Amino acid sequence: MLTEYDTVASHPTPASTFLELRQFPFWEILGTNDETPDSRDPDAVTWLTQQAPEGGLETSLHEQLASDKDLCREAVKLLHEQYFQDHRLDLLLLEAGIPGEEFDGFGAPPHVRVGDTFKRRRTLARARVHRPTMAGICGTRASGAESIVVSGGYEDDEDFGDEIIYTGQGGRDEKTKEQCKDQELTLGNAALVTSYSTGAPVRVIRGSGGDARHSPATGLRYDGLYRVEECWSQRGKSNFLVWRYRLRAIGSVDKQAATNIARSFPTGNATPGRKETSTQRIIRSTKVADYVKKLHAYACQVCGLRMETPTGAYAEAAHIKPLGHPHNGPDEIDNVLCLCPNHHTAFDFGMLIINDDRSVTQRGSEPRTYQLREISGHVINSKYLAYHRDHHEHISIPAE
Repeated sequence: MLTEYDTVASHPTPASTFLELRQFPFWEILGTNDETPDSRDPDAVTWLTQQAPEGGLETSLHEQLASDKDLCREAVKLLHEQYFQDHRLDLLLLEAGIPGEEFDGFGAPPHVRVGDTFKRRRTLARARVHRPTMAGICGTRASGAESIVVSGGYEDDEDFGDEIIYTGQGGRDEKTKEQCKDQELTLGNAALVTSYSTGAPVRVIRGSGGDARHSPATGLRYDGLYRVEECWSQRGKSNFLVWRYRLRAIGSVDKQAATNIARSFPTGNATPGRKETSTQRIIRSTKVADYVKKLHAYACQVCGLRMETPTGAYAEAAHIKPLGHPHNGPDEIDNVLCLCPNHHTAFDFGMLIINDDRSVTQRGSEPRTYQLREISGHVINSKYLAYHRDHHEHISIPAE
């Protein structure tokens, strides 16, 4: 715990803090011959380093006081008052495994602020900001992802600050760290897909190994809550299938303009706006969306369903090549489909694939085929369909 803070001339070293703490009657030293020097002995630090290379306090405090949290809390408070007043007590308590209040693991952690830094993964875990000490994704398929660490571990990662293109876990050689096989939709990868479907926020932690423009110089830093806005699979730089996720800082503004193509019908919007709905779907140019839906009389181009509501017919406009990083697709009618809500969701997840001959394959436990319905005045660009297929190149979808 406290051994992870830098030693400065005005403060005792963590080693001497350990020796001060052992003067309390509850303190016991494990793995020594009990011939401990006095804290004023000039050889005390040398002896301590030999007995406990990690500093003693980190291991012993947790092992010896784990059964008595109240006593541990008082010890940490005492150390804070005497030696570490320039550090926040709430963080010291969290790192000692003493939470200030209940926390289910999702959302903003109590007592931790955006920008707080941690020396190592172990302290990050103790503070419950990111629980695994090795894995980059914390979460399950059932509950979704709690947090991710962005530290430059995967060659396909891209960091734009308020937007991150994150690579899933798995498929790397343990020695070389190079991608050597396809990633699977399991464990943390499946957790992030669940977060995409539910819209639940994910904590982002950046490590010093990531993009220098947005990462801390040393250690790890909690950078707040992001939302998974898109997920897909594709061939990465090493030509193996990897899962990729586009995360955006909650409350941020999309600064990436979409490139539009000059046409005689609605020109669309070069900088599509964003609005959060109950499903966190991004709202683009209403002129383009309305134009396409009216052309198809609000009937799904896949199944033909036309939904009626008390205020009229309802359908959704789906972009084939997505807008924003890293796709930068245009908000134009040849990149938009008119779909029912079910097939829009399936299309966004890559479970609905449209081939160049306009045959449609619906993947899943009960595969189905359709024929995409097209009409004059709305010609779909085949290059966008090819892009969608390439970016959802699933080999298989594992069963639950």
